[in-house]
Amino acid sequence: MVNKAIVGVVAGLVFVAAERRSIAEEPVKREPVSKGVFESIADYYGYDRSLPLEAKTIGVWPHRAPYVIEKVAFGSTHGERVSAFFTHPKEANGKRLPAILLLHGNNDFWGKSEDWALDWMDILSREGWCVLVADCYGFGERKKADTLSWDEMGPYTRRDRLIQAVTDYRRGLDYLCSRAEVDASKVALLGGSMGGYHGTLVAGLEDRFRAVALTVVGAWPEGATDDRFLRFGHTLNFAPRISAPVLMVNATGDGREGGEELFRVMPEPKQQIWYEHGHYMPPREFSKDIVSWLHKHLD
Repeated sequence: MVNKAIVGVVAGLVFVAAERRSIAEEPVKREPVSKGVFESIADYYGYDRSLPLEAKTIGVWPHRAPYVIEKVAFGSTHGERVSAFFTHPKEANGKRLPAILLLHGNNDFWGKSEDWALDWMDILSREGWCVLVADCYGFGERKKADTLSWDEMGPYTRRDRLIQAVTDYRRGLDYLCSRAEVDASKVALLGGSMGGYHGTLVAGLEDRFRAVALTVVGAWPEGATDDRFLRFGHTLNFAPRISAPVLMVNATGDGREGGEELFRVMPEPKQQIWYEHGHYMPPREFSKDIVSWLHKHLD
């Protein structure tokens, strides 16, 4: 006679195994979260724009025609000081000019001083625009000896660090709008790689940009958009909330899936351009499309 207890145990194990397979096979949510959920996410990024910038100009270099470079610093939340370069044309004749908030990539101790950032700063400045390129939180002059890598951080630390980085860039936008040389109604954002990732989040939280250009960027992270930690930095949640026209310039060397997935949720007007190239796209070789896009929306 078959032992009924054994049959019951086996049946229970089969049921549990089937349930686990069902959970494992359940597709990961990759659709943007609802408006209400996003509003709760955005609350974490809230800050007081009236917080004094306490901006300082550390040095001025007027010898590189046709623009002036200033090394500046300004205040952010939690007592953070953000180091940056600010450029403005020499021959502005008192006219307020368009400006670009430039976000650098994942470049360790280089920050704003890496060749990608400096090349783009030069290209954009020579177009007659003001430019601000700042050290991201934990990069460049803001990198400390005990700075943890992303993989070494716990989920709460990652979230808080991301919020600080995004807030610092929004404070950079506040700084641009405070400058007498800048037309605050004509400010654009340009970010590449990590800067494109941060730029997606910044632009999704802001309504002050006239145009947005993102390079070598895609849908990230790989997890679910409604994950209790990942949702705070998921590009698929922020991209649909961007209010400015968006240009994405991507490299096939990164694969097309992530770029296409992110582009799909971007609102109109939008454009995506693909190049047969690796992840690092030298600005002096790949600036034409972006500069044209910026002129179209800033002139």
